Amino acid sequence: MTLNNPASLQQVLERHPDLRVYVTHSGWPMLEEMLALMEEHSQVYVDVAGINWSLPREVFHQHLRELVEAGFVDRIMFGSCQMLWPDAIELSIEAIESAPFLTKEQKRKIFYGNAARFLRLEQELIEGHHRR
Repeated sequence: MTLNNPASLQQVLERHPDLRVYVTHSGWPMLEEMLALMEEHSQVYVDVAGINWSLPREVFHQHLRELVEAGFVDRIMFGSCQMLWPDAIELSIEAIESAPFLTKEQKRKIFYGNAARFLRLEQELIEGHHRR
């Protein structure tokens, strides 16, 4: 559990303030620690891979809502964390799409925009993706 704690990244982030990091599963189940880390380090992003299809929907939505309400919607990225069960991808997408508290724009950020910014994709590449 110690190594799973988002707070374990604190020293590395202090030593390397320009290092961009994303934390898988958005720090589940240590949400308070994740929120504190994100509050202190603007270069920290999270993904919702795995928990968006494996947790009960209402539990996942509550976790996601708390990240959004804390002001971090611009640093949440979509992920499925699953390649063995193709249905998990559909469940992962539906978990975001069905979140009643997210706007269409927030969903767009989670599904694509935040990752494009995190990965520093060039505008030409982004436009090419949108044309597809």
